[in-house]
Amino acid sequence: MLDSAVTSLSLRISETVIRLNDDFVIGGWYILRDWSETNFDRNNILQQLHVRYGVSPFFKISVEPNPNIPGHNTIRISPSGLGLPDKKYYYMDNYKEVQAAYKQYIRDVVIYLSTAANDATKFGTDIFSYEQRIAEITPNTSSLLNPILTYNAISLSELKETSLLPFYDILQAMYPESNITENTEIIVSSLDYLGQITQIISSTDRKTLNGYLIWTLVRNYIPYLSNTYTSALDNFNAELYGTKKPLERWEMCSGLVRKFMWLAVNNYMEKANPVSEKTIKIANSTFDNIVNVVQDRIGKFEDTDLLYKHLKTKLSTLQLQLGVPSKARNESFLNMYYLELRIIRSNLFDSIKNGMNFQKRLEDKLLSNKSPEATIMSYILLDVPKVTYSPSDHAILIPRSLLTEPFFETNYPSSIIYGRLGVEIAEAISSSVLPYDSLWTADRKILSPFHMTVEESLWTVQSPMECLSDQISKGNLAIPGYMNNETSLKALVHLWGLSIANEALQVSLKEKEHVHQPSLESYEDNALFFVSYAQTQCSESTFQHQLYEEILNLELPQRGIVHLAWSQVSEFPASLECSVDKNAQCDDIF
Repeated sequence: MLDSAVTSLSLRISETVIRLNDDFVIGGWYILRDWSETNFDRNNILQQLHVRYGVSPFFKISVEPNPNIPGHNTIRISPSGLGLPDKKYYYMDNYKEVQAAYKQYIRDVVIYLSTAANDATKFGTDIFSYEQRIAEITPNTSSLLNPILTYNAISLSELKETSLLPFYDILQAMYPESNITENTEIIVSSLDYLGQITQIISSTDRKTLNGYLIWTLVRNYIPYLSNTYTSALDNFNAELYGTKKPLERWEMCSGLVRKFMWLAVNNYMEKANPVSEKTIKIANSTFDNIVNVVQDRIGKFEDTDLLYKHLKTKLSTLQLQLGVPSKARNESFLNMYYLELRIIRSNLFDSIKNGMNFQKRLEDKLLSNKSPEATIMSYILLDVPKVTYSPSDHAILIPRSLLTEPFFETNYPSSIIYGRLGVEIAEAISSSVLPYDSLWTADRKILSPFHMTVEESLWTVQSPMECLSDQISKGNLAIPGYMNNETSLKALVHLWGLSIANEALQVSLKEKEHVHQPSLESYEDNALFFVSYAQTQCSESTFQHQLYEEILNLELPQRGIVHLAWSQVSEFPASLECSVDKNAQCDDIF
């Protein structure tokens, strides 16, 4: 059924990219030679792309917790509009192959739309060059991490005076239930970017603008088309991620179900395999033990009185959430939640569009504070389950999948539980007291940029970050030198979590009888802990995907982080009776 739907769609792809809805004509695409310059309406197309099709040329619009009004949400406008994952891909020599593959991808797609090869090649080069202009003014990923620097509150009336873009019209159409007015205050991640992108748009000729806008529409929907078009995407992904073969069709379907119906799937799994009371007890005990260790650790900040009091208050009020909130597991809640999701049998493309609109309706409810559970669920239902800290909820959130087999079993010894789940919990708690999450208060607000705690919080990690950055450089971890400083903070949070989880395990074992595990008599508890931890870091990934993770998520490859943990957490090699290289250790990063 799915294959027949996408095959049918491929027969009318030219019409689709031009008209996507019978009642709305985008105005054509110059590369297909059916474009009318006189009928081109830039602002109207921008609005339709954002509102109807969930496409984000030039800027991204989202709804997020209001960092100054706990329990409320607000609109955020962030940099967007690149076809490659990050600005670095556009101008670094390391990524010449990816750049060439992206141009080839654009060329192949428009050739399939009956464009001459020479014209298609030029179009691919032109689109890349235009996106390169956008990349040059796009802020670095690391500069968008600081919640204080990216909190730029501005009313729509003020924004109208500084930008010619139709934000008011777009937001009114996107969130009709939220009573958007010119006095509505929104957050802009980068005012500098918004000013510069406005200048780029204003100085772009209509033909180039048409080419870019319609391309952003096409590339967002290519994954849902037939093999003729997805084969071009597969070739591009092979260069970008190093994948040797594309996803099977069923895997794509599974991804779509996750994207639009993850809450329903989660609740179905909860009914089929509920989290046991014993598991809940173990998770809470592990959480409490780790919090106690962190409270002892922050004693080193007592000299900085304001910071110490700030972190102490955060830890004493930190909450734990296991799985989705109980209200979201109610059947009546689910029925209301999915009320506006329309799935059309045998029509994948329109179902995808309806799914995009459904997500906008959820954002509208979130903006009007009709769905307070949504922020927690956005963390709990991540594609890759992970224990996280939510600053706007001031809570540690554990997905239910991490509390069930095969990741978790109640009969596991404590050393394995702490080596797996415990490290993740400790890393999330460490995140809450280290930058940048430390810049949120216990009452779920961000600190004022002039608050002394801000400077103190950043200053306390400066020395260990510099040392870790130096160790990353010396460790021959295949990480570009210009990335070291950006990854060192993430590495510090991870190493804190590992060290804290190990200490919490030792404290918990003092109350228990010492037992050797069958067939593992030569391994003490701390050795089992570190072996269990290392197992969570041993998945295989391509070099290209490692670079992708490094650039977008500022994370070391798993092999690299284990090497760093071995050199910095002295208990790790000691537990396996290996020598410790004192020269490689940073001074008291914990």
